[in-house]
Amino acid sequence: MLEVNEADLDWEVDRFKVKGDDSKFKTMADVAWQAYHQPPDGMEPGLEAVHYYDPPNFTFPFGIYLCVVDIDRATGETKIRRFYALDDCGTRINPMIIEGQIHGGLTEGFAVAMGQQMPFDAQGNLLGNTLMDYFLPTFVETPHWETDHTTTPSPHHPLGAKGVAESPHVGSIPTFTSAVVDAFSHLGVTHLDMPHNAFRTWKALREHGANL
Repeated sequence: MLEVNEADLDWEVDRFKVKGDDSKFKTMADVAWQAYHQPPDGMEPGLEAVHYYDPPNFTFPFGIYLCVVDIDRATGETKIRRFYALDDCGTRINPMIIEGQIHGGLTEGFAVAMGQQMPFDAQGNLLGNTLMDYFLPTFVETPHWETDHTTTPSPHHPLGAKGVAESPHVGSIPTFTSAVVDAFSHLGVTHLDMPHNAFRTWKALREHGANL
C-alpha cells in the first residue's frame, strides 16, 4: 500500500507511517478496508488474529469480614453495630475507585442479607416488583463500613493486581448471616434463612421461645 519495505515502517498510535516522512501513512481503518476489499494477490480477504493467554495459575483476591449486630427482641429490628472489612486485591492501582467498589459491594451484600427478597403469592404474582417493596438501601439504612487492606501482589502478571468488586459482596453476605445466627445461639439456633428483615427475625424469636 505504501510501496516500501516492512522495515521502513513505524507504528504510531493508529497508523503505519514511512520512516522519515510523516505525510506517507496508512491508518488501521485503511488497512482493514484493504484487507477485506482489495487483498494482495494470492491472499484471502480478512484481517483476523487469535491469541490465547494461559496464565500459570488463577488469581483471586481475599480478605476478612467481621460483623457485630444488636437485635431488638421486641421488634426484630437488627442494628449493625460494627462491620470491619479487610480486602487484599493485590497492587492497588486507584485506591479511591477500590474504596468505592468495596463500599458498593458491602452495601449490596447488606441488602441481600438483610432485606432483599422476591416473594410470590399463591397465583404466582411477584409481590416485590417495585422499589416500594424491594429493599434498596439508602444512606439512611446503610451502616458505617470500617475498611482496611493488605497488599499481596499477584505473581502471575506484571501489574500484580487482582479483582476487588465482587469480594465484599460475596464475603459480606455470610458475615451478616453469621452475626444474626450467633445472636440466636443461646436459643440453640444454628441456621436462619435470609433475608433477616425485622418481621422474619421477630418471627424466629417467637418460634424459638425467646424471652420477650
